[in-house]
Amino acid sequence: MFSFYMLIENVSFVEAVTHFAGRAGIHIPYEEVVDEESEEAVRRKKLFAANDLAAKYYHHILMNTKVGEPALEYLKGRGLTPGTIERFQLGYAPSAWDVLLRFLTKRGFSEDFLEEAGLLSKSQTDPSRYYDKFRNRVMFPIQDAQGRVVGFGGRVMDESHPKYLNTPETVLFHKGRHLYNFHRARNAIRQTKQAVLLEGYMDVIVAYQAGVENVVAALGTALTPDQARLLNRNAEEIVMVYDGDRAGQNAALRSSEVIKETGGSARVVVLPDGLDPDEFIRKHGYEAFERMIRDRSMSVTSFKLQKLREESQLSTQEGRIRFLTEAVRIISELKSPVERESYLRQLAGEFDVSLESLSMEVEVATKSLKTRKNGDIPPRMWNTNRDNGKQVVKESLQSKLPLPAHLEAERKLLSYMLIDEGAARQVQETLVDEFSVDEHAALAIHLYHFYGENEKPNPALFIAQLDDPVLIQLASELVVEAENLDMRPGLVEEYIQCIRRYPFEKRLKEIPREMEEALRNGDYALLRALQQEQLQLRAVLR
Repeated sequence: MFSFYMLIENVSFVEAVTHFAGRAGIHIPYEEVVDEESEEAVRRKKLFAANDLAAKYYHHILMNTKVGEPALEYLKGRGLTPGTIERFQLGYAPSAWDVLLRFLTKRGFSEDFLEEAGLLSKSQTDPSRYYDKFRNRVMFPIQDAQGRVVGFGGRVMDESHPKYLNTPETVLFHKGRHLYNFHRARNAIRQTKQAVLLEGYMDVIVAYQAGVENVVAALGTALTPDQARLLNRNAEEIVMVYDGDRAGQNAALRSSEVIKETGGSARVVVLPDGLDPDEFIRKHGYEAFERMIRDRSMSVTSFKLQKLREESQLSTQEGRIRFLTEAVRIISELKSPVERESYLRQLAGEFDVSLESLSMEVEVATKSLKTRKNGDIPPRMWNTNRDNGKQVVKESLQSKLPLPAHLEAERKLLSYMLIDEGAARQVQETLVDEFSVDEHAALAIHLYHFYGENEKPNPALFIAQLDDPVLIQLASELVVEAENLDMRPGLVEEYIQCIRRYPFEKRLKEIPREMEEALRNGDYALLRALQQEQLQLRAVLR
């Protein structure tokens, strides 16, 4: 019991004992529990103290100094009141290299200890020099379930990258276990039996300021199993309100699968016009946002079908057949026969096909799903509906032909990550798992976990910890390729941008064919929509 509580709440043994004793109404004198305080307890207390002082100092700079005025104006421009800024203890890290370093070392903290706390970084060129981890960023303190500061998220105020920078993994801070604002939202979540999961810090703060108090955010693009279990213990239902763009919708899909796998119940809200929650609340107000959550949330299955519909070409017979085939596969994943029949009846009526034929398709899809689960076809659990370029990579390598630019960039980036922890952190903060090839995404996620437990690169140790033959072969190939890497500054960012551009460039190539088809069918509304999409994509790429 103690070990489980210590893990999920990130507390020491002493704190766990005191918690359960308090719940049982038993008073334990502190000296009986502490036994002169273990070395671990002293270290954790000191880490909490360093983070707390850093949060207070960043907040002081924001609220009371000339250098903090632009950041304060930025936050007010985003609609935050002074009371909200105070409540969330928002701060500002100046652009100087050693402001926090000097402040905390004067208070008795050593530089190597502050690096361990995730507040300083060590110079790559001179290991004896340290500098502030966060510079020229608005600072969001991240608290654990008890409200203690365990880390920070820092946001730039311009369009530079990475947009957000989080504290690295430390003794106190585990990105995959904490939820932003959970300590404030927990009571409201329990009272309403519902947790509202948003995507970013500002989304949460603006929603909370507007009166929606059961709001939290994951500290990354998608929810982790630990975070989902934490929500499931406190809520009967999790409503996901992610950004309305494609990346937000894909994140909602990934998170919904995690919630389902951990035994929870999820629903999805899609905001109109591609707005994120922060923008929607400021534009339409709190009541409209609350109505969206109350009246416009949909089941995950409905969300998947809606997304599939938007991505399908229903104006052609072939497009309708492909849509129905994929829709049936989605419906076949439902356990409830009543739910299955309800969705199938809707499809049958809309597309003028018999319920019997759709039901037969579901049976076939269900048998196929069971076959995959039983291991006849090895499942790829990291598959997130990407364009899988694995075969393209394989054929190119065998024939020595050059890879497409985005796939070449993915391999180069992973090679960098195998030998450079800093590159891995940069990719984790920007791309996360947005790779075209499933195996590339899986290897990246394994690397994030590896660097969470190991401070320095060690390709041999990393490969030894892999248990998937495909990933072992891939990692081995990339280690060899890493020997010939061009290590010039800025190359990692170039690879990231190349990978991020690819989906937009791919979509731009598809649109002319769809425009011709719309013109042939006399669908001028679709033609106008495609022209608008084409203009938007070109603007994004510019």
